Amino acid sequence: MRKGLILSLALLLLCTIMISHTSYISHAASGKAGYFGVNDERMTFPEVKPETHSNISFVPIRQLAAAMKLSMSASNNEVRLSKGNVKLTLKGNDNKVVTGDGTEAKLWMFTRDNRLMVPFNYVTQYFGYKLTTLADGTLVRATNGEAALSNEKFAEKHKALLKKEESENKPPIYLTFDDGPTAHTDNLLNVLKKYDAKATFFMLGKNMPKHQSVLKRISKEGHQVALHGMTHEVNKFYKSPQSALDEMNGARDKLNDLIGVETSLIRSPYGSKPYLTQGYRDKLVAEGYRLWDWNVDSQDWKHPDQPDKIYNEVITAVTQLKKKGITPVILMHDQAATVGVLPKILAKLQSEGYRFEALSKDMKPLNFWKDTR
Repeated sequence: MRKGLILSLALLLLCTIMISHTSYISHAASGKAGYFGVNDERMTFPEVKPETHSNISFVPIRQLAAAMKLSMSASNNEVRLSKGNVKLTLKGNDNKVVTGDGTEAKLWMFTRDNRLMVPFNYVTQYFGYKLTTLADGTLVRATNGEAALSNEKFAEKHKALLKKEESENKPPIYLTFDDGPTAHTDNLLNVLKKYDAKATFFMLGKNMPKHQSVLKRISKEGHQVALHGMTHEVNKFYKSPQSALDEMNGARDKLNDLIGVETSLIRSPYGSKPYLTQGYRDKLVAEGYRLWDWNVDSQDWKHPDQPDKIYNEVITAVTQLKKKGITPVILMHDQAATVGVLPKILAKLQSEGYRFEALSKDMKPLNFWKDTR
Protein backbone atom coordinates (compact mmCIF):
# COMPACT_ATOMS: atom_id res chain seq x y z
CA MET A 1 0.00 0.00 0.00
CA ARG A 2 2.80 2.40 0.99
CA LYS A 3 4.72 1.52 -2.20
CA GLY A 4 1.65 2.31 -4.36
CA LEU A 5 1.18 5.65 -2.61
CA ILE A 6 4.80 6.62 -3.20
CA LEU A 7 4.53 5.71 -6.90
CA SER A 8 1.36 7.73 -7.27
CA LEU A 9 2.91 10.76 -5.60
CA ALA A 10 5.97 10.48 -7.84
CA LEU A 11 3.82 10.36 -10.95
CA LEU A 12 1.77 13.33 -9.83
CA LEU A 13 4.96 15.27 -9.24
CA LEU A 14 6.22 14.38 -12.73
CA CYS A 15 2.92 15.45 -14.29
CA THR A 16 3.06 18.74 -12.39
CA ILE A 17 6.54 19.33 -13.72
CA MET A 18 5.38 18.68 -17.29
CA ILE A 19 2.33 20.93 -16.96
CA SER A 20 4.46 23.74 -15.50
CA HIS A 21 6.51 23.59 -18.75
CA THR A 22 9.85 23.06 -17.05
CA SER A 23 12.34 22.17 -19.79
CA TYR A 24 13.89 18.70 -19.70
CA ILE A 25 15.30 19.01 -23.23
CA SER A 26 17.89 21.72 -23.64
CA HIS A 27 17.20 22.31 -27.35
CA ALA A 28 13.46 22.75 -26.95
CA ALA A 29 13.60 26.45 -26.20
CA SER A 30 14.73 27.09 -29.76
CA GLY A 31 11.34 25.95 -31.02
CA LYS A 32 12.73 22.90 -32.81
CA ALA A 33 11.44 19.45 -31.95
CA GLY A 34 14.82 17.88 -32.66
CA TYR A 35 15.56 14.17 -33.05
CA PHE A 36 14.65 11.28 -30.78
CA GLY A 37 16.23 7.92 -30.09
CA VAL A 38 15.06 4.91 -28.10
CA ASN A 39 17.86 2.59 -27.02
CA ASP A 40 20.02 1.98 -30.11
CA GLU A 41 17.66 3.24 -32.82
CA ARG A 42 16.64 6.73 -33.85
CA MET A 43 12.92 7.27 -34.32
CA THR A 44 11.51 8.20 -37.73
CA PHE A 45 8.24 10.02 -38.38
CA PRO A 46 7.03 9.46 -41.95
CA GLU A 47 3.62 11.07 -41.48
CA VAL A 48 3.37 13.47 -38.54
CA LYS A 49 6.52 15.20 -37.32
CA PRO A 50 7.45 15.94 -33.69
CA GLU A 51 6.61 19.38 -32.34
CA THR A 52 7.86 21.50 -29.45
CA HIS A 53 5.51 23.74 -27.48
CA SER A 54 6.42 25.69 -24.34
CA ASN A 55 9.66 23.70 -24.00
CA ILE A 56 7.90 20.32 -24.18
CA SER A 57 8.60 17.94 -27.06
CA PHE A 58 5.65 15.95 -28.42
CA VAL A 59 5.78 12.88 -30.66
CA PRO A 60 3.08 10.68 -32.23
CA ILE A 61 2.15 8.00 -29.72
CA ARG A 62 2.04 5.17 -32.27
CA GLN A 63 5.68 5.64 -33.33
CA LEU A 64 6.78 6.06 -29.74
CA ALA A 65 5.00 2.90 -28.60
CA ALA A 66 6.57 0.92 -31.45
CA ALA A 67 10.06 2.21 -30.64
CA MET A 68 9.63 1.36 -26.94
CA LYS A 69 8.13 -2.07 -27.81
CA LEU A 70 4.99 -1.35 -25.82
CA SER A 71 1.72 -3.18 -26.24
CA MET A 72 -0.85 -0.66 -27.44
CA SER A 73 -4.59 -0.51 -27.98
CA ALA A 74 -6.69 2.52 -28.80
CA SER A 75 -10.34 3.59 -29.03
CA ASN A 76 -12.17 6.93 -28.86
CA ASN A 77 -8.96 8.94 -28.47
CA GLU A 78 -7.96 6.78 -25.50
CA VAL A 79 -4.69 4.90 -25.76
CA ARG A 80 -3.70 2.06 -23.45
CA LEU A 81 -0.02 1.16 -23.15
CA SER A 82 1.62 -1.66 -21.29
CA LYS A 83 4.92 -3.43 -20.88
CA GLY A 84 4.96 -6.31 -18.44
CA ASN A 85 3.17 -5.17 -15.31
CA VAL A 86 3.53 -1.45 -16.09
CA LYS A 87 0.38 0.09 -17.57
CA LEU A 88 -0.63 3.59 -18.62
CA THR A 89 -3.82 4.99 -20.19
CA LEU A 90 -3.72 8.28 -22.10
CA LYS A 91 -7.05 10.09 -22.49
CA GLY A 92 -6.39 12.63 -25.22
CA ASN A 93 -9.83 14.29 -25.14
CA ASP A 94 -9.56 14.98 -21.42
CA ASN A 95 -5.81 15.61 -21.22
CA LYS A 96 -5.59 12.94 -18.53
CA VAL A 97 -3.41 9.95 -17.77
CA VAL A 98 -4.47 6.99 -15.67
CA THR A 99 -1.63 5.06 -14.10
CA GLY A 100 -1.54 1.33 -13.45
CA ASP A 101 -3.00 1.70 -9.95
CA GLY A 102 -5.90 3.85 -11.18
CA THR A 103 -4.49 7.26 -10.24
CA GLU A 104 -5.54 10.07 -12.59
CA ALA A 105 -3.48 13.15 -13.40
CA LYS A 106 -3.57 15.98 -15.91
CA LEU A 107 -1.18 15.76 -18.85
CA TRP A 108 -1.02 18.07 -21.85
CA MET A 109 -1.66 16.24 -25.17
CA PHE A 110 -3.14 17.16 -28.55
CA THR A 111 -3.97 15.62 -31.92
CA ARG A 112 -2.31 16.41 -35.24
CA ASP A 113 -3.89 14.95 -38.38
CA ASN A 114 -5.80 12.50 -36.20
CA ARG A 115 -2.62 11.35 -34.46
CA LEU A 116 -2.34 11.71 -30.70
CA MET A 117 0.78 13.70 -29.79
CA VAL A 118 2.21 12.98 -26.33
CA PRO A 119 5.15 14.31 -24.29
CA PHE A 120 8.21 12.21 -25.14
CA ASN A 121 9.74 12.74 -21.71
CA TYR A 122 6.73 11.71 -19.67
CA VAL A 123 5.94 8.46 -21.49
CA THR A 124 9.55 7.24 -21.64
CA GLN A 125 10.28 8.08 -18.01
CA TYR A 126 7.04 6.49 -16.83
CA PHE A 127 8.19 3.19 -18.33
CA GLY A 128 11.58 3.45 -16.64
CA TYR A 129 13.71 5.01 -19.38
CA LYS A 130 16.56 7.41 -18.67
CA LEU A 131 16.88 10.53 -20.86
CA THR A 132 20.12 11.93 -22.25
CA THR A 133 20.64 14.90 -24.57
CA LEU A 134 23.29 14.37 -27.26
CA ALA A 135 24.68 15.90 -30.48
CA ASP A 136 24.84 19.50 -29.28
CA GLY A 137 21.31 19.34 -27.91
CA THR A 138 19.60 18.16 -31.09
CA LEU A 139 19.16 14.48 -30.21
CA VAL A 140 17.37 13.13 -27.13
CA ARG A 141 17.92 9.49 -26.29
CA ALA A 142 15.76 7.34 -24.01
CA THR A 143 17.49 4.20 -22.70
CA ASN A 144 16.78 1.26 -20.44
CA GLY A 145 18.54 -2.07 -19.87
CA GLU A 146 17.96 -3.07 -23.51
CA ALA A 147 20.42 -0.50 -24.92
CA ALA A 148 23.69 -1.98 -26.20
CA LEU A 149 25.46 1.18 -27.44
CA SER A 150 27.08 3.78 -25.23
CA ASN A 151 25.91 7.36 -25.71
CA GLU A 152 29.15 8.12 -27.54
CA LYS A 153 28.71 5.19 -29.94
CA PHE A 154 25.06 6.03 -30.46
CA ALA A 155 25.84 9.65 -31.33
CA GLU A 156 28.61 8.56 -33.69
CA LYS A 157 26.28 6.09 -35.42
CA HIS A 158 23.71 8.75 -36.20
CA LYS A 159 25.97 11.79 -36.71
CA ALA A 160 26.20 11.50 -40.50
CA LEU A 161 22.45 11.00 -40.86
CA LEU A 162 21.71 13.96 -38.60
CA LYS A 163 24.03 16.16 -40.63
CA LYS A 164 22.39 15.06 -43.88
CA GLU A 165 18.89 15.72 -42.57
CA GLU A 166 19.82 19.10 -41.16
CA SER A 167 21.25 20.03 -44.54
CA GLU A 168 18.15 18.84 -46.39
CA ASN A 169 15.99 21.06 -44.19
CA LYS A 170 17.78 24.13 -45.52
CA PRO A 171 16.54 25.80 -48.73
CA PRO A 172 18.64 24.99 -51.82
CA ILE A 173 20.57 27.45 -53.93
CA TYR A 174 22.16 26.58 -57.27
CA LEU A 175 25.59 27.86 -58.30
CA THR A 176 26.36 27.59 -62.01
CA PHE A 177 29.63 28.34 -63.78
CA ASP A 178 29.94 28.97 -67.52
CA ASP A 179 32.78 28.81 -70.06
CA GLY A 180 35.07 26.29 -68.38
CA PRO A 181 37.03 24.28 -67.84
CA THR A 182 39.92 26.75 -67.51
CA ALA A 183 43.19 27.18 -65.68
CA HIS A 184 41.13 28.56 -62.77
CA THR A 185 38.77 25.61 -62.32
CA ASP A 186 40.95 23.79 -59.77
CA ASN A 187 40.97 26.88 -57.54
CA LEU A 188 37.22 27.20 -58.00
CA LEU A 189 36.77 23.60 -56.90
CA ASN A 190 38.98 24.19 -53.86
CA VAL A 191 36.69 27.00 -52.70
CA LEU A 192 33.57 24.90 -53.28
CA LYS A 193 35.07 22.03 -51.31
CA LYS A 194 35.84 24.28 -48.35
CA TYR A 195 32.19 25.29 -48.12
CA ASP A 196 30.82 21.81 -48.84
CA ALA A 197 29.14 23.31 -51.91
CA LYS A 198 28.01 21.48 -55.04
CA ALA A 199 27.68 23.33 -58.33
CA THR A 200 26.89 22.91 -62.01
CA PHE A 201 29.50 23.55 -64.71
CA PHE A 202 28.23 24.50 -68.19
CA MET A 203 31.38 23.78 -70.19
CA LEU A 204 32.68 24.40 -73.68
CA GLY A 205 33.74 21.45 -75.79
CA LYS A 206 36.74 23.35 -77.18
CA ASN A 207 38.19 23.72 -73.64
CA MET A 208 37.68 20.16 -72.47
CA PRO A 209 40.73 18.38 -74.03
CA LYS A 210 43.16 20.81 -72.37
CA HIS A 211 41.73 20.13 -68.90
CA GLN A 212 40.84 16.45 -68.77
CA SER A 213 42.02 16.03 -65.18
CA VAL A 214 39.78 18.90 -64.09
CA LEU A 215 36.81 17.30 -65.84
CA LYS A 216 37.43 14.14 -63.86
CA ARG A 217 37.70 16.08 -60.62
CA ILE A 218 34.43 17.96 -61.24
CA SER A 219 32.58 14.69 -61.71
CA LYS A 220 34.36 12.84 -58.90
CA GLU A 221 33.61 15.53 -56.32
CA GLY A 222 29.86 15.38 -56.96
CA HIS A 223 29.33 18.43 -59.15
CA GLN A 224 27.08 18.39 -62.21
CA VAL A 225 28.71 18.44 -65.63
CA ALA A 226 26.69 20.29 -68.26
CA LEU A 227 27.11 21.65 -71.78
CA HIS A 228 27.63 25.16 -73.16
CA GLY A 229 28.27 24.21 -76.79
CA MET A 230 31.60 24.10 -78.61
CA THR A 231 32.57 27.59 -79.75
CA HIS A 232 30.58 30.23 -77.80
CA GLU A 233 30.39 32.18 -81.06
CA VAL A 234 26.95 33.62 -81.83
CA ASN A 235 27.28 33.43 -85.63
CA LYS A 236 28.31 29.77 -85.50
CA PHE A 237 26.09 28.50 -82.70
CA TYR A 238 22.87 30.23 -83.78
CA LYS A 239 23.35 29.87 -87.54
CA SER A 240 20.46 27.38 -87.60
CA PRO A 241 18.62 24.96 -85.32
CA GLN A 242 20.87 22.20 -86.67
CA SER A 243 24.04 24.17 -85.90
CA ALA A 244 22.89 24.66 -82.29
CA LEU A 245 22.22 20.93 -82.01
CA ASP A 246 25.58 20.09 -83.59
CA GLU A 247 27.37 22.30 -81.06
CA MET A 248 25.70 20.65 -78.10
CA ASN A 249 26.23 17.16 -79.52
CA GLY A 250 29.88 17.98 -80.13
CA ALA A 251 30.38 19.06 -76.51
CA ARG A 252 28.44 16.05 -75.26
CA ASP A 253 30.53 13.62 -77.28
CA LYS A 254 33.78 15.32 -76.26
CA LEU A 255 32.87 15.03 -72.58
CA ASN A 256 31.93 11.38 -72.96
CA ASP A 257 35.12 10.56 -74.87
CA LEU A 258 37.33 12.22 -72.23
CA ILE A 259 35.77 11.00 -68.96
CA GLY A 260 32.97 8.60 -69.93
CA VAL A 261 30.19 10.77 -68.52
CA GLU A 262 27.03 11.92 -70.29
CA THR A 263 24.70 14.81 -69.52
CA SER A 264 21.48 16.27 -70.90
CA LEU A 265 21.75 19.67 -69.18
CA ILE A 266 22.55 22.58 -71.52
CA ARG A 267 22.89 26.35 -71.47
CA SER A 268 23.19 28.22 -74.74
CA PRO A 269 25.83 30.98 -75.15
CA TYR A 270 24.71 34.37 -73.71
CA GLY A 271 21.48 32.78 -72.52
CA SER A 272 18.54 31.49 -74.49
CA LYS A 273 16.90 34.85 -75.34
CA PRO A 274 16.59 36.21 -77.92
CA TYR A 275 18.31 33.71 -80.19
CA LEU A 276 17.00 30.31 -79.10
CA THR A 277 13.52 30.53 -80.57
CA GLN A 278 10.95 27.74 -80.80
CA GLY A 279 12.52 25.90 -83.73
CA TYR A 280 15.90 25.76 -82.01
CA ARG A 281 14.40 24.54 -78.76
CA ASP A 282 12.31 21.90 -80.49
CA LYS A 283 15.44 20.53 -82.15
CA LEU A 284 17.34 20.37 -78.83
CA VAL A 285 14.44 18.91 -76.85
CA ALA A 286 13.96 16.18 -79.45
CA GLU A 287 17.55 15.12 -78.73
CA GLY A 288 16.74 14.88 -75.00
CA TYR A 289 18.38 18.12 -73.83
CA ARG A 290 17.05 20.26 -71.00
CA LEU A 291 17.61 24.01 -71.25
CA TRP A 292 18.77 26.10 -68.28
CA ASP A 293 19.22 29.85 -67.89
CA TRP A 294 19.36 31.70 -64.52
CA ASN A 295 17.48 34.17 -62.30
CA VAL A 296 20.54 35.74 -60.62
CA ASP A 297 23.26 37.31 -62.78
CA SER A 298 26.44 37.86 -60.77
CA GLN A 299 27.70 40.31 -63.43
CA ASP A 300 31.17 38.81 -62.93
CA TRP A 301 31.59 38.96 -66.72
CA LYS A 302 30.92 42.72 -66.63
CA HIS A 303 32.90 43.72 -63.52
CA PRO A 304 35.92 41.37 -63.31
CA ASP A 305 37.97 44.06 -61.53
CA GLN A 306 35.24 45.02 -59.04
CA PRO A 307 34.64 42.11 -56.63
CA ASP A 308 32.40 44.21 -54.36
CA LYS A 309 30.02 44.84 -57.27
CA ILE A 310 29.88 41.11 -58.01
CA TYR A 311 29.18 40.34 -54.36
CA ASN A 312 26.46 42.99 -54.09
CA GLU A 313 24.79 41.85 -57.32
CA VAL A 314 24.49 38.30 -56.03
CA ILE A 315 23.40 39.03 -52.46
CA THR A 316 20.90 41.72 -53.47
CA ALA A 317 19.28 39.50 -56.09
CA VAL A 318 19.17 36.46 -53.80
CA THR A 319 17.57 38.54 -51.04
CA GLN A 320 14.86 39.73 -53.41
CA LEU A 321 14.11 36.19 -54.58
CA LYS A 322 13.98 34.96 -51.00
CA LYS A 323 11.22 37.45 -50.20
CA LYS A 324 9.23 36.03 -53.12
CA GLY A 325 9.91 32.40 -52.18
CA ILE A 326 11.86 31.75 -55.39
CA THR A 327 14.86 29.42 -55.48
CA PRO A 328 17.98 31.19 -56.82
CA VAL A 329 19.94 29.87 -59.79
CA ILE A 330 23.11 31.98 -59.99
CA LEU A 331 25.09 32.68 -63.16
CA MET A 332 28.84 32.94 -62.67
CA HIS A 333 31.87 32.28 -64.83
CA ASP A 334 34.92 30.06 -64.55
CA GLN A 335 37.48 32.87 -64.21
CA ALA A 336 39.97 34.39 -61.76
CA ALA A 337 37.70 37.24 -60.65
CA THR A 338 34.98 34.81 -59.62
CA VAL A 339 37.40 32.60 -57.70
CA GLY A 340 38.52 35.65 -55.73
CA VAL A 341 35.09 36.79 -54.59
CA LEU A 342 33.45 33.37 -54.27
CA PRO A 343 34.48 32.68 -50.63
CA LYS A 344 32.79 35.88 -49.46
CA ILE A 345 29.64 35.04 -51.43
CA LEU A 346 29.46 31.48 -50.13
CA ALA A 347 30.08 32.52 -46.53
CA LYS A 348 27.21 35.01 -46.70
CA LEU A 349 24.79 32.59 -48.36
CA GLN A 350 25.75 29.88 -45.89
CA SER A 351 25.02 32.24 -43.00
CA GLU A 352 21.59 32.84 -44.57
CA GLY A 353 20.87 29.13 -44.19
CA TYR A 354 21.21 27.97 -47.81
CA ARG A 355 22.59 24.62 -48.93
CA PHE A 356 24.52 24.56 -52.22
CA GLU A 357 23.18 21.95 -54.63
CA ALA A 358 23.85 20.93 -58.21
CA LEU A 359 21.16 20.92 -60.88
CA SER A 360 19.90 17.54 -62.04
CA LYS A 361 18.15 16.05 -65.05
CA ASP A 362 15.09 15.32 -62.91
CA MET A 363 14.46 18.98 -62.09
CA LYS A 364 12.07 21.19 -64.04
CA PRO A 365 14.40 23.48 -66.02
CA LEU A 366 14.43 27.23 -65.48
CA ASN A 367 14.86 29.28 -68.65
CA PHE A 368 13.81 32.64 -70.07
CA TRP A 369 11.24 31.04 -72.40
CA LYS A 370 9.53 29.20 -69.53
CA ASP A 371 9.98 26.06 -71.61
CA THR A 372 9.94 23.28 -69.01
CA ARG A 373 10.29 20.35 -71.40
